[in-house]
Amino acid sequence: KSGRWTCNRPNLQQIPSDRLSKGFRKIFTAPKGRSLIGADYSQMELRAAAEISEDPELRTIYAHGKDLHRIMAALMANVPEADVTAEQRSRAKPVNFGAIYGMGEKGLVKAAWSGYRVEMSNGDASRYLSSFFGKFRRLKHWMREHSQLCQRRRMIPIASGRVLEAAWETSGDIRYTQSCNLPIQGACADIMMKAVASVHRRIKREVAGAFLVAQIHDELIIEAETQDVPVVSKILVAEMENAFSARFPEAPTKDLVCISSAVSWGDLK
Repeated sequence: KSGRWTCNRPNLQQIPSDRLSKGFRKIFTAPKGRSLIGADYSQMELRAAAEISEDPELRTIYAHGKDLHRIMAALMANVPEADVTAEQRSRAKPVNFGAIYGMGEKGLVKAAWSGYRVEMSNGDASRYLSSFFGKFRRLKHWMREHSQLCQRRRMIPIASGRVLEAAWETSGDIRYTQSCNLPIQGACADIMMKAVASVHRRIKREVAGAFLVAQIHDELIIEAETQDVPVVSKILVAEMENAFSARFPEAPTKDLVCISSAVSWGDLK
C-alpha cells in the first residue's frame, strides 16, 4: 500500500539479521576475488518524518549530524549521551520508529519484541512514547492533524500521486497508524526506487562486472570486483544522496548513507 517492495519464494527481505539469528546472513557470500558493498540509508524514515512534519527539533538533530537513537536512549535511561551503551541505544530504536508510525503502548511492546528482541512493559512503553513526543511536539501535532484530515477526506495521500481510499479497506475506514505511517513510507519508497534506477544506470555504465544483488528495505547491495569497491562506494553515496535530495531538497545529507564492504552479507556494517 505504501509503495514499498515485497518479495516471496523466498522472501529475501525477511532474511533474519544478527539480532534475530546470529550468523545466518553469512551464508550469502561473494565469489573469490569479489566483494559485496552495502549502502544503507541511515534512519531514513525518521529523516522523512522530520521533513514531512517540519518538526524543528527533529530537523536540527540531523542538520547537526547527531544520532537520534543515542539521544532518545539517553533520555529514556536518564544518562548523558556519552554514557549510552549499545544495549540502551538498541532499546531506543523501536521507540523512535514506533512513535512515528503512530503505535500505542501495546503495539510498541509487541513490535519491540518481534523486531528487536527488546522487552518492555506497557508502562515502560507509555513513558517512552511520552518522552519522545514531549521532545518532538510539532511531529505529534502533524500526526493528529493529518489523521483528522485523512478521516474527513476518507483517503490518505501517500506519494507520487498514490492514495489509499477508505472504501478499499476491509473495515471501510482508515486507521490512525495508516495516516501516520503511509506518507512516510511512501516517500521512502519513492526515494529507494529512484536510487535503484540511478545506481543501476551508473554501475552498468562505469564499472564493468559490477551489479546490484539486492534491495533490502533501506539498503542496496552490490557485488563487484574487490578492486572496484572504492569507485562503487562513491557511486552509491552520490546517487543515494541525490535520490533523497530530489524528494527532500532542504534536508541535510550528512551521514545519510552508510557504506561497508565484505565477502559475506553477514559481515557488512
